[in-house]
Amino acid sequence: MLQLKCTQKVLRELGIKTTAGQMARDPDTRLGHWYVNLFTVDRRKTFLFMNERTLLSFVIFGIKKSNVQEMPNVFVRGLVQLLVLEGFKSAEIERALADYETFEIGRTDSRRLLGNMNDLMDLYRHHILWEGGFKSCDLDGIFGRINRTPQRNLGWAFSIDVTRELLANDGGHAS
Repeated sequence: MLQLKCTQKVLRELGIKTTAGQMARDPDTRLGHWYVNLFTVDRRKTFLFMNERTLLSFVIFGIKKSNVQEMPNVFVRGLVQLLVLEGFKSAEIERALADYETFEIGRTDSRRLLGNMNDLMDLYRHHILWEGGFKSCDLDGIFGRINRTPQRNLGWAFSIDVTRELLANDGGHAS
């Protein structure tokens, strides 16, 4: 099951009401939960998706309240695009998506991960604006640079490398 843990800002933007107990269970997918935050860059509302286990991240802009039900599909398409861009094999991508037939949306519950998201938002904003905004930036290149930034919470490993390790194993779910 795809579980998107959204900040209050995202929940308000999308008009979603959640209860405190939602999504309290452990993740049952290879990569775990995904965190979602919202920020504005280049005058566009931009959603940041970050994986809780690997801190792998990407951004998508253009999601509106009117198409909130499409958010999981938009997320999956964005994730597939990122994994293809990074050279993952189709079997690895299938492993990543194997349990994403259903989804639920709830609240964030980790201050540590919210701190990581805030750092990533600043990095994305900086790179996008530095390259002239969404019209002229190389978003694929930005994804690559940010996912190859050493992460303290991963023992200074790169998010992309940790993701690669989790998806390379064709055994059961990684924990």
